[in-house]
Amino acid sequence: MRQALKKNPGLLWGLAVRDGKAMRVTGDTASDALAEPHDWIWMHFALSDHRARRFLESFETAPAAAREMLLAGEGRPQLHLSPGCAYGVIPDFEKDFEEKDYGEGSVAFWLDGGHLVTTRHHPMRVVDEVRGEIERAPPQHPVDVFVRLNQRFVEIAEKRFAVFARWLDRLEDKVLGEQGELDRTGLGSVRREVARFHREFAGLRAAYHRAMNLRTPVADNPVSPRLPELLQAAEDFDRDAAALTERARLLSEEIDTRIAAQTNRSLQALTVFSTLLLPPTFIAGAFGMNLPSIPWANTHGGFWWAVGLCAVVVAGCWAALKRYGIL
Repeated sequence: MRQALKKNPGLLWGLAVRDGKAMRVTGDTASDALAEPHDWIWMHFALSDHRARRFLESFETAPAAAREMLLAGEGRPQLHLSPGCAYGVIPDFEKDFEEKDYGEGSVAFWLDGGHLVTTRHHPMRVVDEVRGEIERAPPQHPVDVFVRLNQRFVEIAEKRFAVFARWLDRLEDKVLGEQGELDRTGLGSVRREVARFHREFAGLRAAYHRAMNLRTPVADNPVSPRLPELLQAAEDFDRDAAALTERARLLSEEIDTRIAAQTNRSLQALTVFSTLLLPPTFIAGAFGMNLPSIPWANTHGGFWWAVGLCAVVVAGCWAALKRYGIL
């Protein structure tokens, strides 16, 4: 079913595929592109554009539930199957204007045999990279683009996992080898990002698992045949993310233990030092009182007798602490 356009739909960009070739579609050319014969079309919208929202609200080709999902801006990964189509949310990476990764993001989608519609709030990395691939070598069906979006997200995550694993290896060697000062710098950010990947892949795994195990199977759905490979990839990387999360947690606990042990040793040394200084402090205070009958007050060398007394008392305290195993 093709829907005629009478005004600019507020497209960020689009791709119309015909005879194995992809043609770029803009908001101004969308009506002509939809009117001409094509195998399928991919339309990408920014939800910040009110024209896109008006178009999607009236896009009757998609079911009402799919239109609601496209407009909601939901961030939780999910997948819903309907006869002949599928819609939901998949994870992506936000990026800034300098093409640098900014943080976690999501893309809502709806697809059937002739359409793929995606929406987002902020610029996304995976969608833009896959768009470049589709322009060079377009597939035969929109579901292939959906699968490729998942695959590209997994590829980026795999590279990040490799970086995290190498960083944790170096930190683990340093901690277990007790080499130099322990430094937690960077561990918190690594734990946070790995935990985010764990959440994303756990959400994908749960969404694909639910879609595969519907009580009432959905007939003639383009995504159903591809679900096993998507679920397998999500499960594999969910396990990898869980393993990295556990490694980072154990390293953090080990560093905390080592730092606590160092702190205890320092406190013990300070406590012993303070204990040994208590008797001389008392003696010095006692001899410093300006009262009659102070011992050695009028004795030549009385100061050195007092110093010697302090030394004897400190030595006695040291011997007592050693005898009772405190030192």
